[in-house]
Order: sequence, then C-alpha cells, then structure tokens
Amino acid sequence: MTIEELLELPSLSGMELLAGKTGIKRRISTVTVVDTPDGATWIKGSEFVITTAFAIKDDNKLITELIYQLHKGNAAGLGIKTGRFMKDIPSEAIKAADLLSFPIISIPEKYAFCDIINPALSLIVNRQSSQLMQSATIHREFLELAVNDNSVPEILHTLQSLVGRSAVFVDIHFRQFYYSDYNSHLSRQMQNIGFDEFSPELFPQYICHTVANRIEKFGYLLIDGNKGTGFDSDVAQTAVEYASIVLILRIQTRISNRHIEEKYRDVFLEDLLINNVKTENEIHNRASLYGWSFRSGGLVAAIDINNIKKYYIKGLDPETNERLEETIQNIFSISIESMLQVYPKAKYYKQSDLIVFIISPEKYEQNKVYAQLEMVFNNIRGRIADKMAFTITMGVGEYVENIKDIHRSYAQARTSVNLGYQLEKFDCILFYNRMGIYRLLAATVGTEESEEFNRRYIKPLLDYDAKYHTSLLPTLETLTKCGWNLKNASAALFIHYNSVKYRFAKICELLDADLRDHELRLAVEMALKLHMVNNHRHM
Repeated sequence: MTIEELLELPSLSGMELLAGKTGIKRRISTVTVVDTPDGATWIKGSEFVITTAFAIKDDNKLITELIYQLHKGNAAGLGIKTGRFMKDIPSEAIKAADLLSFPIISIPEKYAFCDIINPALSLIVNRQSSQLMQSATIHREFLELAVNDNSVPEILHTLQSLVGRSAVFVDIHFRQFYYSDYNSHLSRQMQNIGFDEFSPELFPQYICHTVANRIEKFGYLLIDGNKGTGFDSDVAQTAVEYASIVLILRIQTRISNRHIEEKYRDVFLEDLLINNVKTENEIHNRASLYGWSFRSGGLVAAIDINNIKKYYIKGLDPETNERLEETIQNIFSISIESMLQVYPKAKYYKQSDLIVFIISPEKYEQNKVYAQLEMVFNNIRGRIADKMAFTITMGVGEYVENIKDIHRSYAQARTSVNLGYQLEKFDCILFYNRMGIYRLLAATVGTEESEEFNRRYIKPLLDYDAKYHTSLLPTLETLTKCGWNLKNASAALFIHYNSVKYRFAKICELLDADLRDHELRLAVEMALKLHMVNNHRHM
C-alpha cells in the first residue's frame, strides 16, 4: 500500500499529513515501531515507522537527523504520536521532510500502536495474498499454453484476459504481427503499417516489452494503454513476463521446425539437382509435401560469391570466420529477397558459397526471362556493392521442358560460373547458351587432346618469350582479335607495321606453320582459347 492509502483508511481517521506531501505515493511493505535513539539502524526499506518521540523529545535536532536516516534507509514515512512527548514538530524537521519528499504524519494520541499496525498489515497481507493468487493463476494459465502448444494469438488472448488490455506481438523472426483482438485502437493502428515501417518509437503511448532471452531478441510485446489507474503493474508485469516466456518457446519451436523442414527440403532439391530421383512421380509426391508444384519445366540460376573460399585456405581466427559467415548469409538473404520479388515461386538451395535457384516461369520466353534475371542480378549487385567487399557471378542454365531434367540446367549453370573463373569474368551474369565455343572447350580442358594442342601451338611461343624476353604470344592473341589483319594489330599494339610483320614471320617459323592458311589459323585460335581456359581453371 502507499502512504496516501494509509491516510484514507476509515479506521485511522484523524491522522494528518504534516510534511513531505510529494512523497505520499511511497510504498509501504510493513509497519514498525522505533522508540530508541539508534532505531533507524535496523531499517530494511519500505517501512512505515511510528514513534512516540520519547527518545528524541529533549533535542529538536534529533528529529531532523532521524528523518535523514530514515530517508537514507528508504523508509516509506514517519508517523509521530504528537501531544504526549512532542507537541509540535520543529520547523527544521518539516523543511527537511519537504525537501526529501519524506512524509511525516501526525498520529492522534488516542491510537495505540496496534490500532495502526493491524489494519495496515491486514490490507498489505490481503493484497499480497491476492497477488499471489493472481500469480498462481497466471502461472497455471501460461503453463497450460506452453504444454498444449497453443498459437500466438491464443497466448495474446490469455494475456488480455489477465491484464484487461489488448496486446500485439511483433515477431521479428517470421516478420509478422499477431493480435489478441482486431478491434482495439492499438490493433487498428498496427494493421495500417507495414512490417518494415514498425519501430517501438512509433508507439510511445503504449507499454512496450522486449521479448528476448540472453542470446537473441524475438520481438516486441505491446500492451494497449499507459500504466495508471486500474492497471496493477505488478500483476501485469508478471503476466507479461510469463507471456514472453511462452512466446519465446513458441518461436523457438517454429524456428526448430523450420530448420528441420529446410533440411529435408534441401535434401529434396539436392536430389533434383544431382539427378538422384527415380521417377517423375517421385518428384511430384515429394514436392507436394512442401506445397510445391513442378508440373512445368524450369531453369537454374546459380549465384556464386567470388573468391570467398580463398579465405578458408589460410588459418582463420574465430572472429574472421564469423564475419565471413555473416557476409555469406547477408548476400544469400539479399539474393533470396531480390529473386522472390520477381519469381515468388522460385525454390532455392544453399551451399557454402553458392545459392542455387530453380525457376519455373509460367510461360517461358527466353528474352523476357533473361532480361528479368539481368534485372535481378543488377539489383543484388547494387545492394551489396556499398556494403561488402565481395562480388558475385550468376550462372544461368538453359530451360528444360521436364523438371526431371533440371539437373542438366544445374550443370550448365555451374559450368557458366566455373568458366567465369577460368576466363576471369567476375561481377557479371553468364548465360550458358551465350558462352559460345567456350562451352565446348570447357569439356576438353585437361584431356590429352587439349594438352597436345598446347604443346603444338602455345608452348613454343611461351618458351621463346621466356628465353628472349619477347612478346610473341601476346602478339598472336592480338592478331586473332584483329582478324589476322597485320595493320590493325600494329595499331592495337602501338608498334610499327614492320615489327608486327617480323613477329608474324617468327611465329610461323616457331610453329612450323603457314598461318595464312585458314585451317591452321582456326587451330591456333582454338589453342589460344584452350590455353586461356586451362590457365585459369584452378582459380
């Protein structure tokens, strides 16, 4: 109870507040008697202290000192039986009490100590008993909710029934608003904003409780209306804390279930992409478990984080590794969000530094789909450019009519990404069917035939350049880019025409080939492209 409520007790009429009026909301947890000079030493806090003032009647300064000692001990207030040993309270004591907002009450001489102690403690005990009963009810209600796996709206409805206020839960994990009811002023306000617009600062008029454990935050619990008249803050706080605990359990269960579902979903997608499925019927049956439909064809778009694996070759400390993992997850999140904006039904599968999307357009039009994927890629690249040090490559496979053949599109998308590394093409989108001759050459890299091409048309020039510090191989590359036109090649190399003419003759001599012959030129061009692909394949 408070000092104000003590003064209002009908059984204690006649008590008068002499000083410290601004402290009448001080809470009383018990009543004690102090009638010795050192009585304030034993104060524990929140006591309403009553005294006859016998021990301090002969020295006016002692009452002021007692007030300061009681205030320091966090006592609720001081009641003095005036008229017997102390007829008037010294003005210094009154000023001190007003300064400290420490209530001093005059108790009529007719009241015995028990006349004050008994009604005050009865009210306190009754209220504590009521609170204990309410706490037990709260505990029982929310325990049943936790055990019975009730929904979030049911948890909020129970909270509303206990505190008499509507409530809204803002779930930051699953990005949802939940309501105890839909008709309150708070609920109507929340329904008019988007999730990304929400901030607790937008609703200062409501009670906001952060729902979190020691490791992570799960959301916010907003209660309709300010604390005040008719709102028992102790009981309400207990109910809110229990509601928070059950909400955390419910969200953690959902997160766990989602992880399990994602695991099985990823296994299914992996089986699709590596052709580990037996029949088309198996695909459709497994897809139906997740509410998916693969009745049309599709294509694969693979987004690779360029060169991030190089960091794992070195010895990583835990902090750097954590930053890398956070970067990867951020890029994945941006990629998913950007892709789903254009293809809401796209399915995705995460690997260590690669995220793969299976896209099933309702109507496949290559130019339209490719333009949309270029837009998605540019959106992702733009969003990560200013925030992260890494770039991405998107490889896109060809469309297949039957989802059972999606593994082919996946292999093509991966080939496109790998060719990007081999040709040192990063921060770009690569379409498999636009890779030209490199698609064929990528399949021959490392074979005996490709090695023979290298020995026949590339190695003699490499050896000669290394020995004599010349530039025959770069000259040959420029010649092929200029359509074997010596004049254009001299301009591109910024050297005299005769120098190019000399180098061309030297190349023909070293290769023992007349490169005016169209077939030999084609062979050399193929050898140069193979050399380019082979030279960067391990990057």
